[in-house]
Amino acid sequence: MKKAGDGLFLTSPLLNQIPFILHGFGNRHCGERELRSLEPWNNLEPVQLRQCHSDRIHIISRKPTAPLEGDAMISSRPGLLLIIKTADCLPVLMVDPQKKIIAAAHCGWRGTAARLLAKVILTLVDVFDSKPQDLKLAFGPCISPQCYEVGEDVRQVFAQARFSLNEDLFRPHPEKLGHFLLDLRFANRTQLLAAGVKPENIQEVDICPHCHPDFTSWRRDKNLAGRLLNFISLNPSF
Repeated sequence: MKKAGDGLFLTSPLLNQIPFILHGFGNRHCGERELRSLEPWNNLEPVQLRQCHSDRIHIISRKPTAPLEGDAMISSRPGLLLIIKTADCLPVLMVDPQKKIIAAAHCGWRGTAARLLAKVILTLVDVFDSKPQDLKLAFGPCISPQCYEVGEDVRQVFAQARFSLNEDLFRPHPEKLGHFLLDLRFANRTQLLAAGVKPENIQEVDICPHCHPDFTSWRRDKNLAGRLLNFISLNPSF
């Protein structure tokens, strides 16, 4: 991943190949004020959701007059800056270079179990006539399976959603009986591959916020944790 914005955020080399988008995965020093102080970010209209760990998706054609509740956004309008906030959960930025469509999603374990990303792709196909093999995606900083301990209750939610409960997804905790280590990236990557996304069109930031002091982690910092900004826009200059 490439540092950008005076070291405030990272960008994906895969998405950097697409000239008509702007994007980034912010670190803990990248707040809205810092982002808005940079060109060309200061000319974009920010759009945020009231995130609720759901599978709710919004198609954004203009800046909403009131916050929308959900966990994914899709837009074809240049100049809108789609912002997803995370603090351990997986942020996903998505582009259809052929149709000039962007999407941003917040994938916690609940949204992942509800197959949010698969539903985003279905929406792109149904509404915009996108082809899954054309899509390019970047996964942002996300808690690693070594740090993401969950209980049997979470495992059962995935079982009810018909996920394969192999050790790539849920590895038994080495010290705590009945506890597991969940791999959020794996769970979401398998959804994308099953939906027809090419493996070479998925790029991952290999950073665990829980382990990295420059990134915010709710599991590490609890109520003192801020939120990381993850963002994407269609560049209005193109």
